[in-house]
Amino acid sequence: MKTTNNKTQKSTDENSDYLRPAGAMKYARISRRTLSDWQARRIVPFLKVSRKCVLFRKSDIDKALSRFEVAAVQ
Repeated sequence: MKTTNNKTQKSTDENSDYLRPAGAMKYARISRRTLSDWQARRIVPFLKVSRKCVLFRKSDIDKALSRFEVAAVQ
């Protein structure tokens, strides 16, 4: 946590391999509803660090997105 002008802010590391739900939604360009659905259907694995803290790996999000890839016809 960084302290600036007596206010506490969470530091966000864009280079991290782990993302919180908001970062995962932004990274995959999906809604919160879609992310929750993927969690429930076990499409994307997640780490439950504590009762309220959930993390996603970028590589797992990429794998989940690749499931929906449609190949071009030649």
